Amino acid sequence: MLSGRRAFAQLPALPKLPPSEATLLHPGDAQFDGYVPAFNSRTVLTPQLRALCRTPQAIGVMVGWCRDYGVPFALRGRGHCFEGFSESSSVVIDTRPMRKVTVDSAAKIATAGAGASLGDIYIAAAAHGLAFPGGSCPTVGLAGHALGGGYGFLARPFGLACDNVLSVDLIDPQGRVLRADRNQNADLFWACRGGGGGSFGAVTGFRLQLHSLKTVVPFSINWRQLTPARAADVLKVWQLWAPNAPSAITGNLVINRHPEGGINLHCAGQSIGTLAELKRELKALPGVPRISVVPMIAAINDFAGGVPGWIYASSLMKGKSDYVTAPLTDAGLATLMEQINGAEDVYVICDAYGGAISRVAADATAFAHRGSTLFSIQYATYWTDPAQTPQRLAALRKFYEGMRRNVSGCAYVNYCDVNLKDWPTAYWGQNLARLK
Repeated sequence: MLSGRRAFAQLPALPKLPPSEATLLHPGDAQFDGYVPAFNSRTVLTPQLRALCRTPQAIGVMVGWCRDYGVPFALRGRGHCFEGFSESSSVVIDTRPMRKVTVDSAAKIATAGAGASLGDIYIAAAAHGLAFPGGSCPTVGLAGHALGGGYGFLARPFGLACDNVLSVDLIDPQGRVLRADRNQNADLFWACRGGGGGSFGAVTGFRLQLHSLKTVVPFSINWRQLTPARAADVLKVWQLWAPNAPSAITGNLVINRHPEGGINLHCAGQSIGTLAELKRELKALPGVPRISVVPMIAAINDFAGGVPGWIYASSLMKGKSDYVTAPLTDAGLATLMEQINGAEDVYVICDAYGGAISRVAADATAFAHRGSTLFSIQYATYWTDPAQTPQRLAALRKFYEGMRRNVSGCAYVNYCDVNLKDWPTAYWGQNLARLK
């Protein structure tokens, strides 16, 4: 498939698609501007043509048209890509109209269009007392999330989002409609579970495994304005506890510099187990936890920041990632906290792996970061003034380089990074040869 961020000199005659199949928008059209914003406003591009596709057939026509005329294009779901790979100055094939979700409650299976958000899945599943193990941000698109792996607060009991994909419907580069599952196009199915969004075709829909779950037990602990040494002590305890806790429990640790000095840490997560088990486990951590039992959808709303309607936000940002496969040494912990203490514009999120993630073999899907992974680290910075962009990018790059000797060198494809050296090996490791 062609992809690209450059504009095409002059688009050829457009394909004939009825309004029931697609809406073709150009700059200046009444609806055009409303579809332009993306999660990372640093990467937003204005396409010459945005094809809002309502059917798989429309996607097939658009893929064929772009292929036949050599027109660069991007595929867009909900548009949360860190590096704007769902943006193009030429053509965007946009699946957002294809967001329908249906649930077979008896079989515990959801069928979803490629334009569905995680929130669409969560709401549809919750109506039947069911849940899907996706990420904590409900405006993220199902397609990109699941195709790249898909981590969230149900990952340790139920696995990654990609582990709960039963089949993928997609348009291949020749415009053919295919279904990939364990019994047909099995190699393609393997690749679509962790190989990354847009790599092997234009996905049109999914069948997803759901799980019985009505209530969960969220928890949180805060530590504020700690010294770097004390903050390192907290992370040292967390990294030994979180990846090895009972698989019912999934937690993360957010680290940032307090505006008035010192380091803040925030441990949050949830359990699908008993309240008693969680209270017992949290005794491993210093501090006093907040614990409650709430409906699953209430926990999702809380982790999303409690924003009514789960409003899609856009801002300037840059992200990078690492995987930790052995506990950070005292020197590594000190390096991380000293950098946090000196970089008020960078924050870090550590996500615990283990549990069901590790029970899947590293080569069973394209997602390779399994049994040897303790946790991921996400480094990120957000800002509002475009004039700050060079400074912010430099600060994050310096922070990241300072951690090189302390981490594995692997990275998470869903936290894509155009500056990552040898990104194929970092993303897919031993699975890269089979992907190629």
